[in-house]
Amino acid sequence: MIWLEAVGCERDGQVVLDTVTMGVAQTELIVVEGGVASGKSTLLEIAAVRRLPDRGTLWFAGRNVSTLQRASLPFVRRNIGFATPDSLLLPDETALANVVLALAVRGESPNNAEAAARDALALVGAEGLAARRVGSLSSGQQRLISLARAIAGPPPLAIADEPAAFADDDVRQRIVWALCAVRDAGAAVLCGTADDAFAAQMVEHGGRKINLDQGRIVGAPAVGLVPAFTPAPISVDIAQRVASSDADEGGVATSPATRGPA
Repeated sequence: MIWLEAVGCERDGQVVLDTVTMGVAQTELIVVEGGVASGKSTLLEIAAVRRLPDRGTLWFAGRNVSTLQRASLPFVRRNIGFATPDSLLLPDETALANVVLALAVRGESPNNAEAAARDALALVGAEGLAARRVGSLSSGQQRLISLARAIAGPPPLAIADEPAAFADDDVRQRIVWALCAVRDAGAAVLCGTADDAFAAQMVEHGGRKINLDQGRIVGAPAVGLVPAFTPAPISVDIAQRVASSDADEGGVATSPATRGPA
């Protein structure tokens, strides 16, 4: 679903990511563990197409994102759920409205969007917050709403940066179950954390872990990286949606013969 090949990134003249190659397939859950200055959040931002790498290639659903026109990038992003520590929620709207909005952007009908939003809130244990205005919620509750918004549907790719930070054991377990449920529903799931215990829980539930330190993958290639990567078949529905979005906005079309890793 997502593939980063020899990706590099710099900020303020400092190397943040250094030749990172990794991918996440459909129905796969990858957890990236790394501490401060590891490059973890930048890696997730690139995977979510929130920023482009300075070097290397980023593929999503078989498309080389680097070749797309910038006007097409929002149409790629709407197929990716992304939960960040700062949540970026609309404080004056209810929790339910925030999740519904994300689904509406993806093209869901109002009825389907509300039903899927309620399901996502229940999955993370936040169904009781549906009618609450987000600005009145605690930071921990807002993180749950952000996660619900990222996994609602679910989207083809769900990405979460520190979803369990400051959560108690019960909430942490609920988050693990929610991410695994999204994976089991057919999504690719990428999660970042600095918490050893949370990473271990994800691995216990079938996730694969990679360690990131100072912008480089270290240790054994736990995500099954291989020297010669063979593209796997991609979902026709996902490929058509990304291709049609690109064509609608005048993006650069990519023929099946030039597809990259899925």
